Amino acid sequence: MTTAPRGSTRAVTTAAVAAALTLVAGCSGGTGDDDPIRIAHIGDYSGDWSFYDVPIRDGLQMAVEEINANGGVLDRDIELITADTGGDQAEAVRGVEEALDDGAVYITGTTASGPWGAQASVACGEGVPISTGDGTSPTLVPSAGDCAYHLLMLDTVQAGATAQYAVDELGYESAYVLGSSDDAYTEGLAAYFADAFTENGGQVVAEEEFRIGASDFNVQVTNIAALDPAPDVIFTSMFTPDTPQFLRQLRGAGVDIPVISGDGSVDSSVLEAGDAAEGLVATYHAWPSEENQVAEFLETFEDPNPSSSPQNIVTAVGYDEAYLVAQAIEAAGEADPEAIAEELDNIEFSGVTGSLQMDPETHQADKAVTLIEVTDGQYEFIETLLPDYVPSAG
Repeated sequence: MTTAPRGSTRAVTTAAVAAALTLVAGCSGGTGDDDPIRIAHIGDYSGDWSFYDVPIRDGLQMAVEEINANGGVLDRDIELITADTGGDQAEAVRGVEEALDDGAVYITGTTASGPWGAQASVACGEGVPISTGDGTSPTLVPSAGDCAYHLLMLDTVQAGATAQYAVDELGYESAYVLGSSDDAYTEGLAAYFADAFTENGGQVVAEEEFRIGASDFNVQVTNIAALDPAPDVIFTSMFTPDTPQFLRQLRGAGVDIPVISGDGSVDSSVLEAGDAAEGLVATYHAWPSEENQVAEFLETFEDPNPSSSPQNIVTAVGYDEAYLVAQAIEAAGEADPEAIAEELDNIEFSGVTGSLQMDPETHQADKAVTLIEVTDGQYEFIETLLPDYVPSAG
């Protein structure tokens, strides 16, 4: 996710780890070479982006502790360096610089796209690989250079998956698309869906703008209600708190057209819209199913229900990343940034949230999107999907 802060007032309920860590060591010292292998996560643990960066950090730490308890990597412990940026770009850069000075051989960046770009510039300048963290924008890695990697679903893949599902599985032929140029996420996701829906044989009958945080969507609702014939589906790139408000107003006006959205509409606040949220289809990193290990992973939390605490699945994203990096280091046979990057270029990995294959040309992983639906007040797994057509981000 790389957009304006979503849910900045929501409490972070992932594993209880202090928000302003400066250094998190998995175990004491290495068991092979003199020093542990240092990796870093430089993120926002106290500001608007903490809803995303804190669970990524916590997942990384969970995995580091497990890896070290099982002998580490190359007979050495892993040490996770962390720093709180507070959402500030200068602090995001400072954190990466200090981590590199401390010998970090791999960086997980912040979710915020602007600070992440600045972080990537520093990391790439030193030849140290950096990931996009929880950032889903397809434009991040291409703008950063060869040192950058995208390990999770892309917004273009989210859009392609929802469009293909809408046409092939639900039989929708016409769509109304509601996006916002206020933010790259809301603008891009809507445009990617319109592209993919058309490519899959559907027709976009109207495209309209909303303002992020407007709270009043009666103009859009009135325009939708006036469409004749009514479209088969509404796609919106909204995120909370806008999504539940829009759904309430839409259903309150008597409009019962199905709604599809992206990962920004996966939050317990959406379920608080009650009947208005029923039937909403959205995308996410993963969801408990027989296809993955998510349910088992969530049992480690006080609240294992992903519908009430979906951020715990983001923790699993961080957890998987630490194991992926450990796999790359093991395969490289040394904790050298260049050697790690060479392994990352072609890495295949299977973890809690699913499997991925890195594209060596784009440094963006081919990873399926999970589709979920609100049913009886809970998000329920539909399927995982890697779409046949993925829109271009260019």
